[in-house]
Amino acid sequence: MFGDNVLRINCNSKEYFKEKIDKEIIKKYLGGRGLGLYLIYKMGIKIEDLDPFDGKNPFIISSGPLTGSNLPLVTRAAAVFKSPLTDRWNYSTVGGTLGAIMRYAKVDVLIITEKFDTPSYLFIENGNVEFNEAKNLWGKDTLETENILKKKYGNDSAIISIGPAGENLVLYSSINHEKWRQFGREGGGAVIGSKKIKAIVFKPSLRKVDIEDENKYEIIFKEIFKRSMGIDTKSYKENGTLGLIDSGNELGFFPSYYWDKVFLDDWKNISWKYNLKEKYYKGPGACLYCPVSCHREMYSEKYKKVYDLEYETTMALGGLTGINDPDEIIKLGELTDRMGLDSISLGNLLGFLIYLSKKGIINEKIDWGDSNKIEELILKIANKREEIGELGALGVKKLSEQLGVKDLAIHVKGLEPAGYDPRTLKGMILTYSVSERGADHLWSSGYAVDIPGKGGGRFATGLEKVDAVMDLEERNAIYDSGLICKFGRGVYNWDTILNTLNIVTGFDLTIEELKNIAQRIIVLHRYLNKTNINDDKLPYRFFREYVNLPSPFEDGKCIISEEEWKNMISTYYIKRGYTVDGIPTTETLTKLNII
Repeated sequence: MFGDNVLRINCNSKEYFKEKIDKEIIKKYLGGRGLGLYLIYKMGIKIEDLDPFDGKNPFIISSGPLTGSNLPLVTRAAAVFKSPLTDRWNYSTVGGTLGAIMRYAKVDVLIITEKFDTPSYLFIENGNVEFNEAKNLWGKDTLETENILKKKYGNDSAIISIGPAGENLVLYSSINHEKWRQFGREGGGAVIGSKKIKAIVFKPSLRKVDIEDENKYEIIFKEIFKRSMGIDTKSYKENGTLGLIDSGNELGFFPSYYWDKVFLDDWKNISWKYNLKEKYYKGPGACLYCPVSCHREMYSEKYKKVYDLEYETTMALGGLTGINDPDEIIKLGELTDRMGLDSISLGNLLGFLIYLSKKGIINEKIDWGDSNKIEELILKIANKREEIGELGALGVKKLSEQLGVKDLAIHVKGLEPAGYDPRTLKGMILTYSVSERGADHLWSSGYAVDIPGKGGGRFATGLEKVDAVMDLEERNAIYDSGLICKFGRGVYNWDTILNTLNIVTGFDLTIEELKNIAQRIIVLHRYLNKTNINDDKLPYRFFREYVNLPSPFEDGKCIISEEEWKNMISTYYIKRGYTVDGIPTTETLTKLNII
């Protein structure tokens, strides 16, 4: 059963210990994000007392009770740790093969503490750990590292690794997996880089996990597979995420020129339907056991590079920096992944530097669309070379504080936003505000409510919109703990999640209990971070600077009013059981069995 194979590793002593987690704890928190937060809670570490680069900062990787079961869209893993970017307990998730292969290597949950003295990597097979020197890998990029280790341990192994950015403790460095997939957000690469961990290799043995009711599983598997091939995932299957480039620019929510505009000049150059699909598209890619195949491998003839391009990277390295040349975005995206950097945070940081340069606030001369200069900056940041590289490695929040320009910076709780402007997609007001990760689009996926016009329409901010976003917030907490890909939200509704969990685990959960699990995970995270209303504030510029919708929209000046923000979060606080200052009440914590 999930939770029977927990592995604790002490990097300092090079020892590891095996243990189990009680079944009742799994029923309360599942796995992934929920279980990781619970384990941190039980450690009793106060958020304010821990430096993210202290050896005591636990780095937890958890799969989930559904992982490895062969179900479509179910192969993710979650990493939980104190983020060096946001200075909060946070998490990141990754697809690919990691979640399933971890379980096949007899590891449900991996808990890493302390530091190695010298660069090292871990090899894990059948629940046992081998400690290896990584001096020959230190300094290599993520693709080189993975290729070397795949050659040694076989293509069936699952490998995570950091690049130069993680080694140099860039605050938003990523952990890469299967070439182009990442634990992208929150700086997990810097955390394991501080522990001198270059890579972790999981080698599978028996490729099977326990299923409580095999007969019912066969029935529900067929149902889910059929739905995964239908209308609920049609857009992702046909377009990947790149179709959002077109809708983002046509509808006007595509962040451009560092949040000055909501569409990119000459955006059809990077359009999926007008250009990328015909001239750059090489073929689809998929995570393990996924029939949707949402990844899109693109080929740049100019640079002779293949890269798995997706919407967020295109928005961040293209829209926010003013680049509308696909070859340049492919080149920069590939470099970003090799260096081990979160492309969303990096694109925001680069756009901010250009914005500051144009205002004469920094001496560095950078212009919109200057891909050669941006390439130079990426290398300087990843290697923390020269003053601009050191500054760029801090992320937008800490850079703005150091330069004394906090009101110009776009972030929430230290995390830079993804590709959905909340001035024109107003469900994102709540998504970005209350997310414990910061300006994270996947915390409650408000864009998935706004774009199709649900919850009263994209500009609505009333109770209907709040309810719709909160429902996705709760489902996302389950997806991150089950673990299920959020692109399966049209397939895995509440009933499907409930039935699948009960069939696989043998639990007898009800819908009410499942929703309580979601609420427990959300509230525990806020409780651990000691979050309040001041943390939930949106960037100053969103309340002061209008953006114009593209033609043919009329009356296109869009902004967020203070009243909209206050009404949405106050409604949310009441429904979530918080005080007027956004703090979970003792009654709520008791009701959810957190304290």
